[in-house]
Amino acid sequence: MKYSEVIDKVSKIELVLTKRGKTFKDYRHLTITEGTEVYILNIIKGRLYPDKKTMNPTYEPYPVKQEAIDRLQQLADELRNKGFVEEPRDILFQIAEKEKYVYDKAKWHYDGDFPQQLEHHQAYVPSGMFIAWVVKNDLLSKWSRKEDAAEIELVKRDEMTGAQFYRKNWDGVLSSNELSDEADAFAREYLNIQNDIYTAVDFTNVLAAGLPTIYHVEDSIENYHIIEPIITERYQDWKRRKKSGA
Repeated sequence: MKYSEVIDKVSKIELVLTKRGKTFKDYRHLTITEGTEVYILNIIKGRLYPDKKTMNPTYEPYPVKQEAIDRLQQLADELRNKGFVEEPRDILFQIAEKEKYVYDKAKWHYDGDFPQQLEHHQAYVPSGMFIAWVVKNDLLSKWSRKEDAAEIELVKRDEMTGAQFYRKNWDGVLSSNELSDEADAFAREYLNIQNDIYTAVDFTNVLAAGLPTIYHVEDSIENYHIIEPIITERYQDWKRRKKSGA
């Protein structure tokens, strides 16, 4: 059945074509959706790995339905000539999505047992120090490296604190989405809510010693440089144990 015959029967066309590589499949997900007086050809390029899926969408608007159909058919033919084959759309959803794990929210702090005399910004400081360490050690997710590129450079040059970055760029939410796979694995042990070594032990004993609460720690580059080697030592120890299988 031709594309032009199909389009009259359904409000949306979908076509998935893939080409196998050594460790992944390249895929193209082509769809036509009808907007307000326009027809949108959605072109999603990506790769299917055993444990994850990447995607890079682009959109082409057309005023006439047949123009969108013709363009989709042209792209599909070009891909087939390059060795792509058509597959059921279900192949795009067979990969389990990476579990999102939320390590901390500033809101949890300033809506909880937080000293009322302090500014809300102080609730961002403890996790902000850890985030600065992640930034400086290039352990951010690919998404964050792209979206937060300008502020990442400011943190690396000590022109922005981790707490400022945490507040401005991540809206006070630290989750696995912002971390590389390695940083995520490390944080699941180091920032574990049930056994929080970072905040309850290192941050408290190193920076908050003698202060009324952890929220009284000054958000300064100097304080970051005090906690930095402690986090690095924990990370290196974690890597050694991971390598030895302990």
